[in-house]
Amino acid sequence: MLERADYLRESIDFLQRFIAKSMQKEAEGYGFTVPQIRVIAEVMTNKTSNIKQLTHNLKMTQSSVSDIVERLIGKGILEKTPNPKDKRSVVITLTKGAEDGINKKDYTHLNEMITGALSQLNAEEQEIVMKGMQLLVGAVKEKMTSEGMNYNESFDVMLFPTHENKQ
Repeated sequence: MLERADYLRESIDFLQRFIAKSMQKEAEGYGFTVPQIRVIAEVMTNKTSNIKQLTHNLKMTQSSVSDIVERLIGKGILEKTPNPKDKRSVVITLTKGAEDGINKKDYTHLNEMITGALSQLNAEEQEIVMKGMQLLVGAVKEKMTSEGMNYNESFDVMLFPTHENKQ
């Protein structure tokens, strides 16, 4: 069973690298670096953050995170506001303009990359991939639930319509 786990972990890692490379290419087109995109994504995922959380979650140095946050504030992407619970600290959030832009942003480029990869398979093979992903995601959700891990809606995966769940 360990060999399967190794293969799945390495496969997921490979897919993450593919997505990261695609995102990097897209980010560079907008004038962002990969570390900047990581900070933006982390703030977007958590809705609010602070330097300490970003440093911990991204496994980056505090000075690197601070520099990146300051650059993104300068670009109008992030903003700092006083923490209402602790006036000595600040809360980092996306600006309204950045939030609107991200919410309107479609992932056409990334979807095209994935669709292009899937097009290398015939319809039956594509269905096998989709069914396998549904099974794996379902098993991960069950494991998370059984271990008391909560996942928020932004972490969740939508159910892909298949012949079985269309009815």
